[in-house]
Amino acid sequence: TESIAEASRQLHIAQPSISIAIKNLESTFDQQLFIRHHAQGVSLTSGGRRFYEKAKELLRLSWEFEQNSRADKDMISGTISIGCFESVAPLYMPKLVAGFKKLYPEITLQLYDGEQHELMHGLHRGRFDLALLYDLELGHTIHKELLNAPHQPYALLPASHPLARKKSVTLQELSKEPMILLDAVPSKNYFVAIFKEKGYHPHIAYSSPSIEMVRCMVGQGLGFSVLVTRPCSDMTYDGERLVQLDIEDEMPASTLIMAHLANNEPTRPTQLFMDYCRNRELMPPGLHY
Repeated sequence: TESIAEASRQLHIAQPSISIAIKNLESTFDQQLFIRHHAQGVSLTSGGRRFYEKAKELLRLSWEFEQNSRADKDMISGTISIGCFESVAPLYMPKLVAGFKKLYPEITLQLYDGEQHELMHGLHRGRFDLALLYDLELGHTIHKELLNAPHQPYALLPASHPLARKKSVTLQELSKEPMILLDAVPSKNYFVAIFKEKGYHPHIAYSSPSIEMVRCMVGQGLGFSVLVTRPCSDMTYDGERLVQLDIEDEMPASTLIMAHLANNEPTRPTQLFMDYCRNRELMPPGLHY
C-alpha cells in the first residue's frame, strides 16, 4: 500500500505493531527494505522489492500446501476467496455459492464484488484465488475460461416505448434516442464502442455504475440502455416494466470468464469450485445463442 496507516487499516493491526514488524524484518535480514518519506508514506528499496516478490511466492506456496493438505482428507475443507464483477455478482454468485456449499459444506467461500480493475489488482496481489469478470481489456498474465453465460449485448427499453413493439432493433434506431449508460469500466467503453464502430454517436443522457439504477432510469422513460447481463425479471425496483430486444447488428461479444493468475496453480478447493462453475448453465430460461 506504500502507507503504514493504510496497511494498518486493511489488516486491522495497530500502526506501531506494523512498524516494529518491519524493523524486525530489516534487522533479521540485515538490509533496508523501505524508504521512509516524511508524512508521505513509504516505498520499497530495490532490495525490498526483490524481498517482497520472493516472500509473496513463499507465502503463496505455503497457502497452497495448507489448502491442498486439507483437501486430501475425506471431508474436503479450506477457503476460497472469489472476486466477481459487480453488475453480474447478484445474478450469478448467490446461486453458485448455494449449490457449491451443498456439495462441499466444509469449504469456506469469501466473496467480493467490485469493478474490473479492483478484481485484477486483487488477483495480482494474491487477494483473490479466482475472479469472475468480462474478457475485456485484460492482460496476458491470467488464465481464463469461458462461462456459459449471456455474451451478446441487447437493448433495454421501457415497455411503453414505440421501439418496444418490435422483435429487434438496430444500433442506428437506438442512436437516435437518449442513452442510459452503465458506467462501469470496461463495460462503458464496450457499450460506447459498439456504436462508434458503426459511425453512430448516441447522446448519453444519464449514467450510473449500478445496473439497477440504469434499469430504473430506463423504466421511467428517460432513455434506452444496452446491457449484456440479463436479469430474469422484466420489472424494475420501482415497479416499471421493461422490454429486452435483440440488436440486429454484428457486434463483438462480451464474454464472462473465470480467471486466475497463469503462474499460480489453483488450490484443490478452488479447482473444485471451477469444476462446479464449468458445469453450470447461467443462461436465463429460454435464452440460447
